[in-house]
Amino acid sequence: MTQAGDASHAASRSLDQAFGAGAVASTATAPGRVTLVGEHVDYVGGHVACMAVDLALTVAVRPSRDGWWRAAGLGQRVERPAPMMAGDIGDRLFAAAVALRGRGRALPPLELAVAGDLPASAGLASSAAVILAAAVAILRLAGRRLPAEELVAIALAAERDIVGVPCGDLDQRAIVHARPEEVLALDSARGARRSVPWPWPAVALVVAASGESHDVGGRGYRRRRQAAESACAALGVPTCQEIGDRWRELEPGLRPRGRHIATETLRADAAVRALEGGDVAALGRLMDESHESLRRDCEVSTARLDAMVVAARGVPGCRGARLVGAGFGGSVVALVEQGAAEACAAALAAVSGRDAATWLVRPAAGLEVIAADAVGGDEGGS
Repeated sequence: MTQAGDASHAASRSLDQAFGAGAVASTATAPGRVTLVGEHVDYVGGHVACMAVDLALTVAVRPSRDGWWRAAGLGQRVERPAPMMAGDIGDRLFAAAVALRGRGRALPPLELAVAGDLPASAGLASSAAVILAAAVAILRLAGRRLPAEELVAIALAAERDIVGVPCGDLDQRAIVHARPEEVLALDSARGARRSVPWPWPAVALVVAASGESHDVGGRGYRRRRQAAESACAALGVPTCQEIGDRWRELEPGLRPRGRHIATETLRADAAVRALEGGDVAALGRLMDESHESLRRDCEVSTARLDAMVVAARGVPGCRGARLVGAGFGGSVVALVEQGAAEACAAALAAVSGRDAATWLVRPAAGLEVIAADAVGGDEGGS
């Protein structure tokens, strides 16, 4: 099983290797995110139970020596005279700088590189992580510090408004606000959050990549968001929290999407209660139910993800499993007794492929903790 690693020096080396020696780089690391329950509800004001994990990306940044913008990572090396979007590795790295500039922060042209063990397009928030790592590295380069909520807003603007992904704020808030060994309970309508301790020292999460890369900027994701928003509008409610059983009133084409967002936000509430009560069996059942809703009502699963979930659930000591992230590929997360982790990882890999990556992860710290020099605390918790 692949273990989460420290990429704090690799990004700086990548910068030198890609573009030659230059000024000393500033670096920052941002973790990935796993959602326990609460998928496809953040953009309609739902509740989410999520956490940062000990898989991460590190970005190194330094001033450009000649006024050109450059970026390297994922086997790509790009350069252009201005930080425009071009559908490559530069987009999210440059978007962080563009968003910071949009908040009135003057920046010179930059060279950036990314490295780490958080996989791309695996449903673990790599896009948000690379934007946030780039933003914090740029802040450190400039000797600046931002309130945590302002950083969340900048990162969300970078991904949604500059890169063009119609996402909610789940990933950004999880990566910024998460605490070690705690689960973050988010209210996407009010912007509130609170942390709940992970109560089981002998229970962990196995994450396995399906080998099917997903694209949250794709047509399928956009259609799911549009349907969820249409369901709320048809019922005259501001968020999915107010739907309750009224999803039954929706016309047949919207009914499944309405049922998912209504029941998923309630499952997230129940997941938090399971954590507070130390009821691992209940949390596992809720993860199972979440997957079934994502498969049946939201229709974002795939045959391979479904087979991986079935394989994980068949391992003694696995309490529950579900796809993680937006779906359409990505990864599966399984809640397992520590002693069953290797067997569960093997069962998942047997379905996804011989060389499939699996990770044993636990709740990790977000940027408010690991980058406190650049990310300040602020209001928003409860």
